[in-house]
Amino acid sequence: MQRTITYLYPNMKKASSLKVFQDRTNQIRAFYFTRENIKEVEKLESGTNYAVYFLFNEADDDGLTKVYIGQSTKGANRMLSHEKEKSFWSYCIMFVTDNNSFDAMSIDYMEYHFINKLKNSSTYSLENTNVKSEPVVSIFDKPNLKAYIEQIEFLLKAEGIDFSEQLVTVGSDFYYPRNKNYHAKISIKEGIFVLHAGSIINMPIESSKHWADQGRFYNRYSEMIRRLLNDGKITSKENAYETLVNLTFKSPSTIASLVSGRAENGWLFFEGLNDLRNIN
Repeated sequence: MQRTITYLYPNMKKASSLKVFQDRTNQIRAFYFTRENIKEVEKLESGTNYAVYFLFNEADDDGLTKVYIGQSTKGANRMLSHEKEKSFWSYCIMFVTDNNSFDAMSIDYMEYHFINKLKNSSTYSLENTNVKSEPVVSIFDKPNLKAYIEQIEFLLKAEGIDFSEQLVTVGSDFYYPRNKNYHAKISIKEGIFVLHAGSIINMPIESSKHWADQGRFYNRYSEMIRRLLNDGKITSKENAYETLVNLTFKSPSTIASLVSGRAENGWLFFEGLNDLRNIN
């Protein structure tokens, strides 16, 4: 089934940092904007309507991208407080309806839905700290809310954002650690390395606190594991952690370091993986 999305660039000089997009057969409208363009969005039609929004960071490493999910009764106006209070985000995608048909119940439910969906995401890490219980919603309202959610997910995917768990293609090749003391399985999908659910990862070794990098390795991987644990993407297992969902990374070395707790060359850590680089 084909779909058409119309893009509007309110300021040609800011084409990469401010845009509005919408399937014109649907009332849901999306705003993409960077931190410095919040006030510009406020001036746009529907920019202060009831909204559900996503704050993203620009990941500068091989970790999961952080996302904060929120709701607003005043659209982009809510982001003015986030500009000061939440320093991690660099851009926002905000969803409203062009006729302002969202209400408090609908944005509350959609916020809840996406927060819980993010817990199973392979690529994104939840920045929210206070997770609410499921809002009480009438069975008569749920079909409309489901339609809202499906349209928002479609518009997010149009921007290359998918909160779903990364599923593995049938017939994929799998790679395992050369050292049989480690228990993990990875595959490759569209150039991204997938660490499979059921793999075991380890905290960085204590001695890495005192490496010449001044503890950066230890701090980075400790924080990564803490976030995965808070998201419910991993669970404690004896003295290590077991992955509960498939996790994606740009580099096999990040996965190998998570698995062993040591700095590793992932291409050599997983048996047969380095052969891929020698294929002409």
